[in-house]
Amino acid sequence: MKKQHIRAASAASALVLTAALLSNAALAAVKGDLNSDGKLDGTDVKSLVNALLGKTSVTAEMDFDGDRKITAKDLTLMKRSILNPSAADDSFPQPTLPATMYADFNSGKAGDFFASDGWTNGQPFDCWWYEQNAQINGDKLELVISDNYQNKSNTTWQPGYGGGEFRTNKYYSYGYYETCMKAIKNDGVVSSFFTYTGPSDVINGVKNPWDEIDIEILGKDTTKVQFNYYRNGQGEHEYMYDLGFDASEGYHKYGFDWQPDHITWYVDGKEAYTMRGDMPKTASKIMMNAWPGRAVDYDIIGWLNRYDGNKPLTASYKWVTYTKSSDADDPKTLEQLEAGGQGSQNQDPNQGQGSQQGAGGVTDYGTQPNTSAQMYSNFRSGSAGDFFASEGWTNGYPFDCWWYKQNAQIKTDHLELLIDRNYDGKTNSDWQCQYSGGEFRTNKFYSYGYYECSMQAIKNDGVVSSFFTYTGPSDNNPWDEIDVEILGKDTTKVQFNYYRNGQGGHEFMYTLGFDASEGYHTYGFDWQPDHITWYVDGKEAHTMWGDVPKTAGKIMMNAWPGKDRPGESGIRDWLNNFNGRTGLIARYQWVTYNPQK
Repeated sequence: MKKQHIRAASAASALVLTAALLSNAALAAVKGDLNSDGKLDGTDVKSLVNALLGKTSVTAEMDFDGDRKITAKDLTLMKRSILNPSAADDSFPQPTLPATMYADFNSGKAGDFFASDGWTNGQPFDCWWYEQNAQINGDKLELVISDNYQNKSNTTWQPGYGGGEFRTNKYYSYGYYETCMKAIKNDGVVSSFFTYTGPSDVINGVKNPWDEIDIEILGKDTTKVQFNYYRNGQGEHEYMYDLGFDASEGYHKYGFDWQPDHITWYVDGKEAYTMRGDMPKTASKIMMNAWPGRAVDYDIIGWLNRYDGNKPLTASYKWVTYTKSSDADDPKTLEQLEAGGQGSQNQDPNQGQGSQQGAGGVTDYGTQPNTSAQMYSNFRSGSAGDFFASEGWTNGYPFDCWWYKQNAQIKTDHLELLIDRNYDGKTNSDWQCQYSGGEFRTNKFYSYGYYECSMQAIKNDGVVSSFFTYTGPSDNNPWDEIDVEILGKDTTKVQFNYYRNGQGGHEFMYTLGFDASEGYHTYGFDWQPDHITWYVDGKEAHTMWGDVPKTAGKIMMNAWPGKDRPGESGIRDWLNNFNGRTGLIARYQWVTYNPQK
């Protein structure tokens, strides 16, 4: 929840924030050589320790793992490299998380990717794509240039070799794309990261235009990278960028920010080059491949040099991320694109469609509960299930209310959470609340799995209707939380967020396509160790990957008005000013939890 965003950062947090603002400098001749004496030793370790303790200033050269933060991990990797220089390759830049899509090959997972198998692109690709040439091997994806195992050929092209290619199932649009890659050094070959769609992608009988955005490292000179794009089959926008390092000698980050009017490419988090013009428009698959080239109808020798047949050659990848722009469509499968975004793969598999009339004639637009879930609290039956009402305390800033049991009551066939006056004028030394609010929470703590509720939110400036998991210092735990919050100032949207050990700032505003105050809808989230996926009416809405909550929490719902401290405006900017209106009610029909996956 947004309530604790206005806090003083700890010294350690300030160190990381300061480092995050640093642009990545070109790597030194010896990685981690902070005093520029040509070697990595204990003196460099001491310098990094002093920086972490705040005794000396932070520099970009201290970013040993290339994630644009200076943390204890950089110190660990530096020590490991000193003790075992051959292990230096284990160090690699970390992704920027949370992201909309995160394929973590380092953990052995393919994510949304699969291997191309059994075809050739034709000229100038002197290879067939084989699934065995695109495999996750231990802690990395390997794309291999090899023999043509089956001597496959076709009538127009006879490739001499095998190549490796990975591509996503879904199609992605505007946003930031990034990978961690180590390229091949060898004449005549290419290691790549790109988006692509074309005539082979047929949506409802219509072939897509050829739209593509490229990052290509040519094996003939791995101190450079080539950027390019195609719009409706028109290319020739190549730009060669000097890296300042050899891309075949270690892992580096390569990315691009695709927007409607421009593309900006990045290397190791630093802006490298921008092109403006008639940019690609069509959602595309994310792809990587490694291949040898051969000239037939036109000469590519001048571009790649002649391939010498050296094999096997391997390009390695640690991860891929995609973070969508706020105005971009969510990633979609072919089926979802053909169905106008409502494909069956967006449907939560644990839900069955249903529609009925709720209390007071309120329409239930959402799905029906999973009645076989491990926890099912059915307020429609008059039962509280595992929940009880908060009573007799206030959360403090920015909650302008005390929690009262009478404000959280089951009324015939639904739970009501009420915002009302402060009945007995309670105050404390730190915070003076003017109103009362309603909150329901479970007795038990719940961990990874799928959480869902049926809710009708409040429409009114300054208030929040919520569904979330929470644990914190009051439970002798770290502050871990996952949120679904509908802000009364605009009930056509819902805000998703999470906290991990007190660190929030992951808010994402999702447009619902309906008014959440006009009827019941279902809101849920699937909490897994490395990501959280939120759902609305059983359909996938948004995913965040990263350092997500780890600690089991209580399931909670509350309705409350917010207030700024004197002289502040953060809550007003977030919620709008509360107008003092009371008798506001958020309604809930049921809550389920199931430890799926």
